[in-house]
Amino acid sequence: MPLNCCVPGCTGKGYRRVSGHKVSFFNFPRDTDLVKKWRHAIRRDPNAAVSSTKVCSLHFKEDDFRYTLTRKRLLCNSAVPSQFAWTNLIQNRKTPVEWRAESTNSTVKDTVTTKTVLGECQNTCDTVNAEELIMQHKLNIEKLKQDNLQKDIDIEKLKSEIEILKDSYEKELMKVRNEITELKNEIIAVDEKHCQIAFSVHRFLDSDNDIAFYTGFPDTKTFLDVFEFLDTGENGENVRYWNTGNEKCNMDNSGTRNNFHRNKLGRPRSLEPLDEFFLILCRLRQGFPEHHLANLFNISSSTVSRIVVTWVNYMYLKLGSLDIWPSRDVISATMPLSMKEKYPSTRVIIDCTEIKCEVPSSLILHNELFSHYKNHVTMKGLIGISPSGGITFVSQLYTGSISDREMVKRSGFLDMYFDVGDSVMADKGFTISDLLKPKGVSLNTPPFLEKRNQFDAGEVVKTQEIAAERIHVERAINKIKKFHIWDKVFPLSMFGSINQMWTVCALLCNFHDPIISM
Repeated sequence: MPLNCCVPGCTGKGYRRVSGHKVSFFNFPRDTDLVKKWRHAIRRDPNAAVSSTKVCSLHFKEDDFRYTLTRKRLLCNSAVPSQFAWTNLIQNRKTPVEWRAESTNSTVKDTVTTKTVLGECQNTCDTVNAEELIMQHKLNIEKLKQDNLQKDIDIEKLKSEIEILKDSYEKELMKVRNEITELKNEIIAVDEKHCQIAFSVHRFLDSDNDIAFYTGFPDTKTFLDVFEFLDTGENGENVRYWNTGNEKCNMDNSGTRNNFHRNKLGRPRSLEPLDEFFLILCRLRQGFPEHHLANLFNISSSTVSRIVVTWVNYMYLKLGSLDIWPSRDVISATMPLSMKEKYPSTRVIIDCTEIKCEVPSSLILHNELFSHYKNHVTMKGLIGISPSGGITFVSQLYTGSISDREMVKRSGFLDMYFDVGDSVMADKGFTISDLLKPKGVSLNTPPFLEKRNQFDAGEVVKTQEIAAERIHVERAINKIKKFHIWDKVFPLSMFGSINQMWTVCALLCNFHDPIISM
């Protein structure tokens, strides 16, 4: 059965044309999008059936074909018919002015174009109907004119729409910029709020309870007064920072080498002086580990260690300059009534205490530090208080094996100023009456049983009376040990600062609430 090509104007049938050219026929593709392209190219009804419709090879370019090994011609998958009688009739688009200028001689041009179309139709399809092509060409020209006019109208319309959109976008842009500014202000406000809620002394200055918890001082005013007394300078320039590096050490007035330096030209401090003072008090009072303090204050552990060593030594020097040994007149004026009635000559009440430390590897040092009373290696110190409860004497710490008598001799207690007729109250373990006698000072201790089985009535009363007054020195010692840095076994690595820490903790107790109500 002879095949027909569905392209308008192509009326040839069969596999060969009159010219002898071999013609192939191809079905419409199965791809829906490609079918639409074919229908549009050959100007077919979009709704017409394509199941048995054919398109001949004359309407394809050579690039649209591929060949098998047997030279059979096949269509490429994306091929679309493009060679038609009207393909070369479409001219470049002209403006409306050009169309009007050429309207006078359009008949001549149409005639010339018609002849060109006829010639091309004869070269492409031998049996093309020339009259149909001419009519189709005229229709195409009219359509192009209408399209050009419509496009001009569309362009003007688009310009007006662009102006409207431009105004709208400018308003929207201004709105977005305002929103960005508001968000930036919110971020700044959040950052400021975060700075306020960070772990800093400024967060707690309005709360006496928080200051008391972290520092031991009864209120914020006392905390700030002590800081003012320490006189660190406006920017902390009076504090010599501990240097653990290999920089050149300074020499103090006695010629002793020390590792403190004023790093004025170095990197700025991570914390302001008041926060550093707060940090060292947190370390002593609450016993916070250095790693924990580093996380709280957002600094490194090495910086915390440097701050702790620096401030412990600085506070040791500043607080150590205070004269805490009161005169006889002050003692008499502040003495509680019970003490004044029973032991009016008492100048100081003394007792010893011990803190556990890490067991050393050296057997010799272990033997010196071992305390049979605590059954552990310890450091031992002597504390003296006035009858009113204030700490008036703090010795350095000695090895746990030292006796109470030997500690009194080494600590410098006997070098303190006494008036003739004064008395020292102590526990019965302090056998130092012979040491005090040359100074004209007596010793009040509970009586000894010696070789008797029990005390007589007077000795029992005396023991109870002395115990009732001597209990205050134990309360003072307990007050020192409320600095929780002494709760755990003290590490050997911190022995270089143990005496300074002990003394500072003891002296800070004098700024706390008194242990005896007057």
